[in-house]
Amino acid sequence: MLALVTAVVGGCGGSDTGAAACGPTRREPLDPAYLVHVVGNEEIEYTSDPPTSGPHQPGPAVQGVVDVPISRPVQVGILERGDVLLQHDPDLRGTGRADLEALAGDRVVVAPNPDLRDEVVATAWLFKRTCRTVDAAALQEFVQEHVGQGPEG
Repeated sequence: MLALVTAVVGGCGGSDTGAAACGPTRREPLDPAYLVHVVGNEEIEYTSDPPTSGPHQPGPAVQGVVDVPISRPVQVGILERGDVLLQHDPDLRGTGRADLEALAGDRVVVAPNPDLRDEVVATAWLFKRTCRTVDAAALQEFVQEHVGQGPEG
C-alpha cells in the first residue's frame, strides 16, 4: 500500500510534464563563486555538473544550435544572461535530435556534451532538469519557466 501511495503522490502536483522521460526540475544552490569571471582556460571546480551557477566567462552571446561542446565557464555565462541551455548526448540522432534542435532560438542554446549521464540535461540559472530521452513538451515547459531568469536576464 505504501508503494502505491508513493507512486500516486510522486505523480501529483507541480507542472512537470514528461514524467516518464524527464525527472523533476530541481533548484540548485547558488555557487558562492558566481561573481568570478574566468579568463583563459583555467580549470574550475563547480558545485554541480553541468553547472547552474559559478565562475563564468563573459563573452558574446551563444545562440541556436551549436555543434561542439561548450566549456563550463561559457555554459554558466549563457545561464547568467538568462538563457536556457539544452545539452545532449553527442550520439543523439534522428527525431529526438530534430525535436531538440527545434527548441533552439534567441534565448535557447542546444549543444552536445559528452560528459552527460542522461541523454538530455536542461539548465537555467540555478535550475536543472534531466531527461532519459527527448521530451519536447517537458523541455519546452522548462524553457518557458526559466528563460530570462538569470541575474543579467
